[in-house]
Amino acid sequence: MQDYDFTLKHIPGKTNTKADILSRKDQVNTKEDNKDVQLLKDKLWQRRTTAEVIIMKGDKTREEDNILKEIRRNTTREKEVIQALEKKDGLTWEEDGVVYMEERIYVPNDKKIKKEILKENYDLVDVGHPGQYRMLELLKRNYWWPGLKEDVKRYV
Repeated sequence: MQDYDFTLKHIPGKTNTKADILSRKDQVNTKEDNKDVQLLKDKLWQRRTTAEVIIMKGDKTREEDNILKEIRRNTTREKEVIQALEKKDGLTWEEDGVVYMEERIYVPNDKKIKKEILKENYDLVDVGHPGQYRMLELLKRNYWWPGLKEDVKRYV
């Protein structure tokens, strides 16, 4: 405020209008302002993700990691998934050992895999603990398994 020379003057309600651009001071030097100041450390933006699934007209791009490898190794399928695969309706398919249900990665009934996915999505450094509803929404973007909602509720 020291850079400005001003006087406070009361203007009654209806006559008080917005300041125009010409009344603003334009000689403030911001080039050196907050130089070398980092509020959020780079470490906060580094997050390990299980899979990034992008679906565009049948093209599927995935980021490989340990959870996807575990999902490929586990070949057990629930009855519901097997029936959906047999329908061949385009909503469920298998590719490279990974089943996709409604364009999301199907997670087999393996407590270890589910726990790792839940842990990874709950302990987010950049957003804190998301809570039950936000976590469910985050997981539903990429994953599908029977009882997902109940598992999230128990975990949180």
